[in-house]
Amino acid sequence: MYIIVSGITTLGRRLVKQLEDRHDVVVIDEDQDKCERLYASSGATVINKDPATLSALEDAGVTEADALISVLNNDNENMVVCSLAKKYGVPKVISKVVNDEYMEAFELIEAETIAHTGLMLSEFMSSIEHPYLVKLANLSEENEVVKASVRKNSDLRGKTVDEITGEDSFPERFKIVSILQGGKTITKDMNVGLDVGDNLLLVGPSDRKEQLNKYFKHQ
Repeated sequence: MYIIVSGITTLGRRLVKQLEDRHDVVVIDEDQDKCERLYASSGATVINKDPATLSALEDAGVTEADALISVLNNDNENMVVCSLAKKYGVPKVISKVVNDEYMEAFELIEAETIAHTGLMLSEFMSSIEHPYLVKLANLSEENEVVKASVRKNSDLRGKTVDEITGEDSFPERFKIVSILQGGKTITKDMNVGLDVGDNLLLVGPSDRKEQLNKYFKHQ
């Protein structure tokens, strides 16, 4: 895909890092220093202009873009960028929203939104309510990817994935998809004994995380 990212913010840099290996990425920002640093550290095309201008978007090839993501720290600027992108016919336009009061305005221009406060609330709640799990990603509205660790004096030491998932107390709707062990990621032959410090990546339904949290709490 051909993707334009508006804004070299913390989120913008993380997006570029995740996207650049699989997609053609162009980044726009008016801060010359930020542009130079990103250009030196990534394979993305970087344009040093105000993202909320026609010339910047045209230089970025907006008419060819499959998606535009605006992650500036100002909702008004994000609104302008998204409005222009929609005018140029970009199929998928997504914006970060700093102030939830702007949500309706973004809906009017038919831009998808990621609410910053909503994401933070979700992460805080997950950390508080499920302290033995680390949420990594949403796969859909129903499923999540989470990480759990083998703690000191854990009963999981020496056990294999098959032994763990075969226990009656292990939530059957969760699947262990990989083991992070000693700098290695094991995804195929997971018939290895676990040790303290190993991490398990699991996929399963969000509404059953409480059961999984209890399992690792009493491991």
